[in-house]
Amino acid sequence: MEDQDQHQPVPDGERSSWSFTRIAGLLLIIVASLIVLYLTVGFIAWQSGENIRSEREETLQSEQISRQVTLAQDDISQGSYNLALRRLAWVLEHDPNNEDALALRHQAEAALKTALTPDAPATPAPSPEPSPTSGANGDQAQELQRMQRLERQNNWQELLDSTLAFQRQYPDYERLKTDGLLYNAYLNQGLAQVQGDQIEIGIYHLAQAENLGDLSQEALDYWLWAELYLQGIAYYGVNWGAAASFFRDLCLAAPFYQGACDKLYDSLVAQGDQFSNALEWCPAIEYYREARQYGRNQALDDKLSQAIQGCAEATPTPAPITGTLPVTGTESIDPPTTGE
Repeated sequence: MEDQDQHQPVPDGERSSWSFTRIAGLLLIIVASLIVLYLTVGFIAWQSGENIRSEREETLQSEQISRQVTLAQDDISQGSYNLALRRLAWVLEHDPNNEDALALRHQAEAALKTALTPDAPATPAPSPEPSPTSGANGDQAQELQRMQRLERQNNWQELLDSTLAFQRQYPDYERLKTDGLLYNAYLNQGLAQVQGDQIEIGIYHLAQAENLGDLSQEALDYWLWAELYLQGIAYYGVNWGAAASFFRDLCLAAPFYQGACDKLYDSLVAQGDQFSNALEWCPAIEYYREARQYGRNQALDDKLSQAIQGCAEATPTPAPITGTLPVTGTESIDPPTTGE
């Protein structure tokens, strides 16, 4: 009896259940393996993409640094020492050990010091200085000498006021010399203003200088940068995309001017936020990625990750074909009948 029990065949139902369990387990193993493989490949692809983007960001910054060093060298050769020093200050802020920038800074500082050192000791100007109108019946030559001293002292605002008043009072006296004084006053005062917080009046003064003579390349550059800045500020906080367009050009040409790259970064992030808030994740990705070229922090990385995930979830995938589509435009054909 025991031998018969041991060799008793397994019922078909139990065998089918056991086979189904093995197949289901095998399928689960396969699915789990595929998921692990998918996640591994996805992680490798993500890591590779991050490395590529990081390398691209480093390359862009390196190119921009090289560009500013080259432009600084050109500025020094043209005598624009202050502009060269501003470029080099930006370069050394991002690359403190840049040997070319350090050498050029030393060269520009030495050249600027030489240019500002007078050949002979300057004679102290008497104080108080007479006003342009105090000598209405007196010596115009003395007033002209006073204005020339103001020029040597780089007192541009007082020189500007004095020369304008002098020309109104004595329009025909040494006009060529007074126009030269007025040109220098407009030019240097305008340059100082566009580099500070009086950009609009600075542009006006540069335009007045241009009416009196040709502008240097440095002045033309600052004039262009000032206009780009004002156009970007006009859209800042109103139309982030337009603001980013102007600050993008300014950051490329003069990253040191008025915090151009910082304002570009803010504009790009804000534009990306607008798309994200509207659940338009895919366009937001590009703005966040571009912003990472000018500043990286955890908050921006989180926004970028959220946008990438949202874009992936929002992208429709083709639905599987579950049936056959009906064929239209045909009629059924009856089988031929045979006569009896």
